[in-house]
Amino acid sequence: MGIGQGSALSPILSAIHLIPIIKTFKKRIKNLKENIPTDVLSFVDNGLLISQKKSYELFSAFLLSSYNMISRILLDAGLIMEHGKSKVFHFIQFQCLPNLSIALTSVEGPILYSKLIWRYLGFFFDCKLNFHHHVHFYTTKCLSTLNTMKMLGSSLRGILPFQKWLLYRTYILPIVLYRFQL
Repeated sequence: MGIGQGSALSPILSAIHLIPIIKTFKKRIKNLKENIPTDVLSFVDNGLLISQKKSYELFSAFLLSSYNMISRILLDAGLIMEHGKSKVFHFIQFQCLPNLSIALTSVEGPILYSKLIWRYLGFFFDCKLNFHHHVHFYTTKCLSTLNTMKMLGSSLRGILPFQKWLLYRTYILPIVLYRFQL
C-alpha cells in the first residue's frame, strides 16, 4: 500500500526508507579500492548524484558506476529507480559541451544526454552557472503577466488604479522578488 505524494506522511516515510540506502551507498563507495568522488543528495522522492571531476571521461565513469551501485541497492531494498526520469548535467568552467552522454544499458536504462539548461528547485542553471536563462525566463513571465493585466476589466472601462496596484502587488512583485511559489 502506498502513500500519496501530497500526503503529510510522504516525506517522513521517504526518509525512513532512503536514509539506510544512502548510508549503504556511502559505505560501499568508501570500501572500494578506487576513490570514486560521488555524493548523493535526496529530497523526499528525488535523488541527485554528484560527481566532481574536471575530466569528462572520469566524470562519466564515476557517475555510471555510482548510478549502477545505487540502482542495485534500491532494487535490493525493493524500490525501483525510474531510469526514464534520470538526467545528466555537467558543469564546466570554459565552454559548454553539447551531446555528452552516459549509457545506462547495463541497468536496462536509456542513454542519458547532458542538458544545456538545468532547472533545480525553481532556478535555472546553465553549464557555467550563469543566470542568464533564469533572468530571461522570469522577466518574460513578469512582462507577459503585466500585458495580460491590460485585458482585465469590462468592455466599457478598465480596472481602477487601486485594482491595478493590487494586481501588481499580488502577481508581479512575487515573481520579481523570488517569493513566487516554485
